[in-house]
Amino acid sequence: MKKIDIDEFAVQVRSRFLAANAFAGADLGMWSLGHNRELNYSTCINEKEIWSFLELSDCLDFLYEKRREWDRPVILSDQIGLVWIAEDMVSDGSWRCRVLMGPMFLSKTSVKYIEDSLRERISSVFLRRQLTRMLTTVPVITLPMMNQYAKMLHYTLTSEKILPVDFLFQDERTKQFIEGEEDVADIAMASDPERIMKSEMLLLKAVTDGNLNYGEIYNERKDFESELTPVSGNALRDAKNEVLVFCSLCCRAAIQGGVSIKTAKEMEVKYHTKIERVDTITKLKNLNTEMLDDYVSRVHDGRENPLISKTIQECCDYIRANVTKPLDVDGIAAKMGYATYYFTRKFYKEMGIKVSDYIKQARIEYAKVELMTSRKSIQEISDTLQFGTRNYFSRVFQEVVGMTPAAYRDGIGKEGEQI
Repeated sequence: MKKIDIDEFAVQVRSRFLAANAFAGADLGMWSLGHNRELNYSTCINEKEIWSFLELSDCLDFLYEKRREWDRPVILSDQIGLVWIAEDMVSDGSWRCRVLMGPMFLSKTSVKYIEDSLRERISSVFLRRQLTRMLTTVPVITLPMMNQYAKMLHYTLTSEKILPVDFLFQDERTKQFIEGEEDVADIAMASDPERIMKSEMLLLKAVTDGNLNYGEIYNERKDFESELTPVSGNALRDAKNEVLVFCSLCCRAAIQGGVSIKTAKEMEVKYHTKIERVDTITKLKNLNTEMLDDYVSRVHDGRENPLISKTIQECCDYIRANVTKPLDVDGIAAKMGYATYYFTRKFYKEMGIKVSDYIKQARIEYAKVELMTSRKSIQEISDTLQFGTRNYFSRVFQEVVGMTPAAYRDGIGKEGEQI
């Protein structure tokens, strides 16, 4: 087989291939900037918001300082921990554009560190929440992986290999930040299982208590569990086994927290089925997060409303778990073991709302999450939630939220709702 010579392709074509592969492999964005800071193209998910971070930091000023040209990768970082890899693209012997890969977070950067950094710079609680949510889309990678991407970028642009020792840094602060990541990577793994076990116990206590502030514990657990030694040789199978066990533990913790055995077991069966169906570790991690949040929320909701009977709690759980399926009052009443007339009166007495209205509200809450976190069209979300038509969906959404789905997605009036 003939070896492919990278020089057979123009450097612009090679950089585009690298951009596509970095995005497909790690959601890592790539940027091409012209002489006057104009953006030629970008593959970043939240391009506009990330560009704002780049402008507000010293990174962009540094890149264009005195029109200096770079013949090797330059590592940049800002005050909240965003890291970039930059280098010049040279074509026909002249500087053509400045290429960036990023942003990325290194694995030591915690959610708390990001939140604290934003708190120092932004007074608006709402804006901080929005930015934190957006920053969760930024890929988190290890230092060795960052070095690999920098080496790939250099080879793509120059056809030459380079070692990390030859990389340049924006300033001494950035260099120390990267060296700190090396210290983290050198921590002995012997203590990892103990730390994982401790964080797992804290998470299960959060489930039992219905404590919604479990995020930092969960992030710490994810950091350490990713380095556990494989058992079967199949990474996905090993990960599934871990999540299956954790699901059963969450089920028991939820029962201890007051969730009915029926509801907790139904959730356990549902998530066991979903766990076995996933085909990537990334999807499994997302499912694990969804599962934990679901169990904690069920306990929390039950404790927030202690006067609500188990039957009505189970009914509410059933509705929230099946918002994407056809739901009717008669069917729900039958499932709960009551006649429709008696059931609807009992539900209204305890919840202060009609069953049909509760179904609408549950669907709208689901729709809000979809609008904020997915790229689905409004019509697709409407169809998924059984609204029949987009107009009806928009009307109900406005009645519940106070704005249209399109306005909610675009951010109009969100300050008032404190999402």
